[in-house]
Amino acid sequence: MKRYLLSDPASEDATPTRVPIDSRVGIYRLGDGSKTIVAETEGQRVDLAVRDATVSRKTDGRPPVELSPISRGISVRNHGSTNPVSLSTNLRTHTLTAGDAAAITDDCRLTVGISLTLQATVEREGSQRSPAAEQAGGVSPAAHARTLANALRAASTDSVAESRSVVAELRSFLDSHQLDSSEHEAVQRRVEQIERRLESKAGGLHHTEELDEEWQAELTALSDRIEGLYARASS
Repeated sequence: MKRYLLSDPASEDATPTRVPIDSRVGIYRLGDGSKTIVAETEGQRVDLAVRDATVSRKTDGRPPVELSPISRGISVRNHGSTNPVSLSTNLRTHTLTAGDAAAITDDCRLTVGISLTLQATVEREGSQRSPAAEQAGGVSPAAHARTLANALRAASTDSVAESRSVVAELRSFLDSHQLDSSEHEAVQRRVEQIERRLESKAGGLHHTEELDEEWQAELTALSDRIEGLYARASS
């Protein structure tokens, strides 16, 4: 089972930040006056690219909101946020006041403060289906986008040929799932550019079968951007 958070930055031009939930993850505002919101794991502190003075700071070394991996998915606990923490699914919205906790077993929107919104996702092993099967089964565009984004992340570490195949699927998906936003148009152009560059890499003078770390980082950033775009559109 994979669990992670995907940030929803305030700027449409910003790239969403992906934070794995492999251990406890604390969400809080830095106390340096910058209003910076971070996600803190055991090994690092990640800037979520959001500034919000309404998100609480740490108290006695403990973050106001904490997420932890559990057997069913993700546990979310409000340790003492002065503003309520909201969990939203397609069916309902649940508010956690100080001291409350809840379990996330599927996709969920997590809102802390006024402008900090995170996408919490639980992926079970073997649960992914092909894009064609997802479309036939009536899966939402956001879920379809997430499947393709995950496929591209994996393909980037596999081969140029596999990456080309997934990018072609992404281009078709973007063409058939139009969004009325400048960000969607920008992503479409970016995918087309990358597709042409991959074609050149596969058959040009600098032919290689694998992608280097710079390419992998670029495709991962594109995956995060597409996943975040459709996650925001579905909320």
